[in-house]
Amino acid sequence: MPIEPFHLERYFADFEFETPILLGASDCETMSVGDLFDLDPSARGRFEEMRLGYTHSRGDAELRAAVADSYGKEVGPEDVLVHAAGVEVITTLMLATLGPGDRMLVQMPCYQVLRTAPVMAGAEVDRLATDPREGWRVTVEAVEEALTPDTRVVALNSPHNPTGRVIPREELRRIAELCGDRGIVLFVDEAYRGTRYEGPVDEFSASELGEHVVTLGLVSKGYGLPGLRLGWLVCRDPSMRAAVERVKDYTTICAPGPSELLATIAIRSRDRILTATRERLRAHLDLLAPLLRARSDLLDWVPPDAGPITFPTLHEAAVREITGGTMDDRAVAERIRTEAGVLVIPGSLFDAPVPGLRIGFGRANFPDGLARFEAWLDTIESA
Repeated sequence: MPIEPFHLERYFADFEFETPILLGASDCETMSVGDLFDLDPSARGRFEEMRLGYTHSRGDAELRAAVADSYGKEVGPEDVLVHAAGVEVITTLMLATLGPGDRMLVQMPCYQVLRTAPVMAGAEVDRLATDPREGWRVTVEAVEEALTPDTRVVALNSPHNPTGRVIPREELRRIAELCGDRGIVLFVDEAYRGTRYEGPVDEFSASELGEHVVTLGLVSKGYGLPGLRLGWLVCRDPSMRAAVERVKDYTTICAPGPSELLATIAIRSRDRILTATRERLRAHLDLLAPLLRARSDLLDWVPPDAGPITFPTLHEAAVREITGGTMDDRAVAERIRTEAGVLVIPGSLFDAPVPGLRIGFGRANFPDGLARFEAWLDTIESA
């Protein structure tokens, strides 16, 4: 069957490495291999002596133990299935749990694979709309109203990409109970877990809410290690986990050994890494917030709860003025890219209900990108 192009990733392929500053990045400041070895000097020798053979298809035992230790007591190493990046987690889970005649409910706006992977499995997708005027909230009432007799999976994302909003713990608990009562798998994409601006590094995870609740974790975002291409599924249901394993045998089979060793160092040092990440996020958000609040003539903004991204939405009149009459936020982003030299991400790539721009503030060069963006906004207002 034809596969829909992954619009966001094609956009990055076209512009990410051709634009001076990426102001729409979803990750945080990256770490070097040397930075990781500084956290655990004994690992350098093990890395150099590593034989580059196949690894365990479920993931290295030490890595799985380190991951499990970052969750509540309900999660053990046997519940962790290591993958080569988060997109593989989503794809293998959907292929393992869905088929023709099934339906999946997906929180919108979304990272595209959450709505396209179910289609690849032969299922139909229903969209759980959220509204910026209501703070992008997800409620159990909205989920219940959107369910059908054929719904097999509900997919949520918290902290959310692109808005940075978090579904409150009690609301997640109620949604988990609703899904459990109806025999529905609840999948929560927790790629940004560990990046709330306050509170413990080992945050609450939806995986604590029942065996029918499965979650995604990554080292790409808060840890600043997207180049390792490493993620994991937390699944406490042995039969579901085995089904995902069988699909994974047709994708990567196993993760790269060097990435597993380096990720293990990072996860064992998570307090130090994520504390530094969150300090940078708070400082950068303090720079961004006054600018966005001061431009209420052009945009509306719901502040994020966590993570390095946020999603101001654009007023219709502003979009039409910038684009010469259309409601195309991609055209807005293109003007910013060519005129200011910064790449922001148009909300249409997430199927957002209104025009907007994803702004990332997790990288060290964010202040430089913000200054360019602010100067560009000044030219728009003075035109």
